[in-house]
Amino acid sequence: MQGAYKTESVFKQLLIFGGITLASFFVIGVLGTLLLAAVTGTSVNELNNLATLSADKSRAIPLIRGMQLVQFVSLFLIPALISAKLFSTSVKKYLGWRRPSHPEFFFTGAAVMLLALPLGNWLGEINRSIPFPEGISRWINQKENEIAGLIKLILSQRSIKDLLLNLIFIALLAAVGEELFFRGIVQRLLIKWIKHPMAGIVITAILFSALHAQFYGFLPRLALGILLGMMYWYSGSLWVAITAHFVYDAVLIVAAYFYPNLLDVENIKQSKELWVSSLPAALVSLLLVLMLMLRMHKMSQNTYESVYADDNVPVKNHPFDFPENTPE
Repeated sequence: MQGAYKTESVFKQLLIFGGITLASFFVIGVLGTLLLAAVTGTSVNELNNLATLSADKSRAIPLIRGMQLVQFVSLFLIPALISAKLFSTSVKKYLGWRRPSHPEFFFTGAAVMLLALPLGNWLGEINRSIPFPEGISRWINQKENEIAGLIKLILSQRSIKDLLLNLIFIALLAAVGEELFFRGIVQRLLIKWIKHPMAGIVITAILFSALHAQFYGFLPRLALGILLGMMYWYSGSLWVAITAHFVYDAVLIVAAYFYPNLLDVENIKQSKELWVSSLPAALVSLLLVLMLMLRMHKMSQNTYESVYADDNVPVKNHPFDFPENTPE
């Protein structure tokens, strides 16, 4: 089984990965949901519509965390590990589970995430200012309010224990699972297919943002995905991207803990004046982020050849071939 599909085309590997993901999500996800329902005495219908339980926090919050764990295992962890085993002879090497060439990558990645917050806020304001037909706008707002309600519910608890649990179930599981899935597998395959690192990073970031199904967060999450993808490519270590992703989410969770008013949807202004007034901070944020990413680029020892040296897939006649396959 180890490396059984190592020499298959990238297109076939993507199809295999998609099939494994769907099978894992439906089989393991369903089994996990049934187990959670049996253990907690909750019906499957209630688990599929957690918003109906929002009035009972003591019951709803553990169920939300349980569903987060089921999703982490079935949608992210299992598909990534199985695919890495099928596509390589070394799961750790394939997924980038190694230390970066320099520990500075960790600190620089974390700094990028913190400095990118004003830029992300500005992009979010741009998202919210985009006009849509009334029907589509109503549907978007309904979905956004449902998700915002669940987020507000799980972050509304005021104990240190709940803060730590939120850091684990929201920040840590998302950082590990999403980076394994999107950067560890999807980005790796797309860069090999297109043979251009930045193009693969951007396409992965688009998928990363779109699959979250939150329109008003599409642009900020797209920018986040691009930065995380570049961090992984420059450092060659998935741990750098995981650490940076965790720092970003953790800061938002801690901020919501100390400033609960940040969770009120009504406090999010949706006006042209807001994104115009926040533009200077966004530009400074962008400049600082670009400076740090340039620093990462200069430190990088990663190349296309070093990443894919063991893949044994012919690429010379690929339609997207470039004269030099080096990092951006």
